[in-house]
Amino acid sequence: MAMSINRLASRLSCLAIYPTRITPSTTSAVARYSTAAPAKIDLSNLSDNPGSKRERLRVGRGQGSGKGNTAGRGHKGQKARAGNGGQPKPGFEGGQTRLIDRLPKRGFKNPDHKDFQPLNLDRLQFWIESGRIDATQTITMKHLLDTRCIHKIQDGVKLLGDGKVDFKTPINIEVSKASKSAIKAIEACGGTITSVYYNKLGLRVLTKPEKFEELPRFARPMKKKDIAFYTDEANRGYLAGKSEVVGMDH
Repeated sequence: MAMSINRLASRLSCLAIYPTRITPSTTSAVARYSTAAPAKIDLSNLSDNPGSKRERLRVGRGQGSGKGNTAGRGHKGQKARAGNGGQPKPGFEGGQTRLIDRLPKRGFKNPDHKDFQPLNLDRLQFWIESGRIDATQTITMKHLLDTRCIHKIQDGVKLLGDGKVDFKTPINIEVSKASKSAIKAIEACGGTITSVYYNKLGLRVLTKPEKFEELPRFARPMKKKDIAFYTDEANRGYLAGKSEVVGMDH
């Protein structure tokens, strides 16, 4: 229930804010404090404060608007032009030949280049001895990544022969590529190695199958260089000995 005006005025007088006697001049001021509490704020009555937002200035709407003709841009000049927001493109040097165009080009970017993550036999042996990798099952690149034996897979994993003298565990492993010394060391221990082709989508399916509602089929190599590599028995390619390459599963 709202507090009476005289009772509220007497309380305010204790704070030296209003006199004890109510006059017509103070009635309206006191009435502001005697009103009931505002309604609960929810999404139905939210609004911006008055004056906090202004309507967008519409330019180019005739001389009478004050922003007609050149629409506030003035006459000529870079900031009067349309298309770049008044700012030059990155590298623009006022019209003179850009530095990037003055310097000569060196080298080229090989479109067939692939970044394979290197993995040496000594590191793989240490992971097996410490119990991080189970040598009784086929080791794939997913196992290597999940156990942090490698920290990333860009275009695949290449097994290298550093530490081949100390490698003594027979394993079955599947990687993208392997060196001749690594193949010889693994097979000398009674293990097997298989070189398997994966494209970008195939690597994602292998390492993160939970991201797919339905697993897509793995792609086969399409370039002649890749087909020749993965059908070669010397490279332990997974397509070696198969008469038909197109349409086969991994």
